[in-house]
Amino acid sequence: MNKTVAIFNGYYLPHLGGVERYTYNVSKKLHERGYNVIIVTTQHSDDLLNEEVQDGIKIYRLPVKNIWKNRYPFLKKNALYHSLIKKISSEPIDYYIANTRFHLPALLGTELAKKKGKEAIVIEHGSSYLTLNQPILDLFLQKIEHWLIKKVKKNTSLFYGVSKEASEWLKTFNIHAKGTLPNAVSIEEYNNQKIEKVQDKIVISYAGRLIPQMKGVEILLSAFEKLSKEREDLELIIAGDGPLLKDVRTQYQQENIKFLGRLPYEGVLELDAKSDIFVLMSRSEGFATAMLEAAMLENVVIATPTVGGARDIMPDESYGFIIENSEPALLQTLRKIIADKEEMRRIQKKVSKNVVENFTWEQSAEAFVKVFKELDEKK
Repeated sequence: MNKTVAIFNGYYLPHLGGVERYTYNVSKKLHERGYNVIIVTTQHSDDLLNEEVQDGIKIYRLPVKNIWKNRYPFLKKNALYHSLIKKISSEPIDYYIANTRFHLPALLGTELAKKKGKEAIVIEHGSSYLTLNQPILDLFLQKIEHWLIKKVKKNTSLFYGVSKEASEWLKTFNIHAKGTLPNAVSIEEYNNQKIEKVQDKIVISYAGRLIPQMKGVEILLSAFEKLSKEREDLELIIAGDGPLLKDVRTQYQQENIKFLGRLPYEGVLELDAKSDIFVLMSRSEGFATAMLEAAMLENVVIATPTVGGARDIMPDESYGFIIENSEPALLQTLRKIIADKEEMRRIQKKVSKNVVENFTWEQSAEAFVKVFKELDEKK
């Protein structure tokens, strides 16, 4: 009889986010290996069904309150909720996985596992506290995070990170991660995407949200403005939308800076395929998917220590650069890279090889299977 895996998420597709895509890809690969996969998430939109099967994967969507529906899912414990919980509890679940531990469905997953005499696998996708950039509110959020994780710790001791940074971050809560269950790339996308670097230019790129918290984008623009006075063969492409877009578009109107706005996923991969250097600074998350995909498609990556996954794919400077979050550090690193095109190409190939060989969804699924086997052996 096939084993059953239940994954508890605050949100799932069509809600867009790194955790949602992580869950989708891991689920798909586990299903291909013969596991029955159940996803327990929230009904963040009224047009979504409470129960359905997509590509062989069963999805339960719990009702949520209307307040902050798309930001934080507060479970609505009505008759429908209780009937769905009854159905979920009757499923023959062998392994419980909880993503985004600060979302209530993740806590629910750990509680349901405990009731069945099991421990849920909790996956850490962050590398710092949640922030609203308001000191008093942020302090309040930190207290809530500690309170929630205290509740989760009562139900399980099985914590994993999606990267070294995420695993390290768990120490903040006196948790020692058992290992990593890493974010990954699709090998099919690598094989299908034609990598074509622009021969007479060096293209520098960024893809992500343009928000005030992301000081790295403003540092990148300021550094590039100075750098492009030194060389004429440079181009900067910024992909992404957000409250900063209008201001930076107005401030930086030079011809060799292009603002593309929000791109579809395929558009980001096309940009990565022609870009030479990918810069991602001042970002805190478990394992930055944008960085992973840029590295896969042969970019020299420049990141800051807060960028989750940077140390995983760039163990030393022969793979890319992890620098302090400052303009002088960025300028120095960019000058170093563009001064030697042969060395730039060598780094691009080396980091791409590392990602393609060690960070695929097949390998992530294999890491999950290994954890499942360890749990079975403990019985």
